[in-house]
Amino acid sequence: MPPATSRVSGVLRAALFGLAAGLMLGGVGLLWVGVHGVFGSPDCTDLTAPECRLLSESARDLGRLQTLCGGALVALGAALFVLARGRAPLPPHEPPSSVTPT
Repeated sequence: MPPATSRVSGVLRAALFGLAAGLMLGGVGLLWVGVHGVFGSPDCTDLTAPECRLLSESARDLGRLQTLCGGALVALGAALFVLARGRAPLPPHEPPSSVTPT
């Protein structure tokens, strides 16, 4: 029975690593789009000044939100990776010696 539980544990661990990698990649992508929205300038060739200002302000505000959410996704992915990684085996427990100090 122990091999079946270790196989399930291995499959679960692989699924968690895949989920963590997906969260981190999605978060990095969202961070990139958000930073581009915050620091980039939209194309205002056929727009009036108020329309261009509205487009710039909305792109900046949406970029801030995307940057925040992207950072949160990266943090969640990193936390899931830390939780899913294998732990080192505990050292063997040694029985206490029967010799008492005098």
